[in-house]
Amino acid sequence: MGSLNIVAVVALKGGTGKSTLASNLAVAGVRAGLKTLGIDADPQGSLAQWKRFRGGDDLMVSPGKTSTLHPMRFAAERSGTELAVIDTRASSLDNMLEAAKAAHLTLIVARPTPIDVRAVAATVEALRPLQRPSAIVLNQAPTLRGGREPALVTESIEALRAHGLPIAPVVVRNRSAYQTAFLHGRSPLELESEAAAAGEIGELWNYVEARLRQAVQQLRPAPAVRTRGRPPLPPIRAMAV
Repeated sequence: MGSLNIVAVVALKGGTGKSTLASNLAVAGVRAGLKTLGIDADPQGSLAQWKRFRGGDDLMVSPGKTSTLHPMRFAAERSGTELAVIDTRASSLDNMLEAAKAAHLTLIVARPTPIDVRAVAATVEALRPLQRPSAIVLNQAPTLRGGREPALVTESIEALRAHGLPIAPVVVRNRSAYQTAFLHGRSPLELESEAAAAGEIGELWNYVEARLRQAVQQLRPAPAVRTRGRPPLPPIRAMAV
């Protein structure tokens, strides 16, 4: 990736598995060879606690408030950090919006339940005026039954499509592997016995990495247009719709 790219993981509804997903994406970034920083902007401190269990120095997790995200971003850029994953506070609109403003890509996390799907509607409406790249990730979904997707999942995906945002093509399932790995400061990506969960996170990372590249291009200022005999026009910042 090169320069610093930032992913914000958000949800207005609590209990979506947001922090677990953030930790897994951070590990995926490390395994992709990126200098990675987790930013724990959730007062519950779940990501910071996960880091204490993890130990080591392969990735850093810094507690912070959304009001300090911009200074933290500048510090991360100076240190050569290539990926930052922000874990945000659930049920806090201001927290979510500040994180989204700082991020290149915002991931809206939801479970396939009617309550979660309704919460996504409020989240999308709050984020829409920012015109920042975002996508929806379906998390903690029931596993396939006889090779078929449960109706709850297909119905939720259909309802979420109405918001006009991209939906991650991989559905993250409700697997005990995620909770077990989190409690030990790990990711299923690092546990050979958890191939199914590791496969899901690997696919999700591939999607997020591709979306990040697109988002950075969308947010990059357009080159100045020069006209003969006149000063160049100021660049217009191209924003995602």
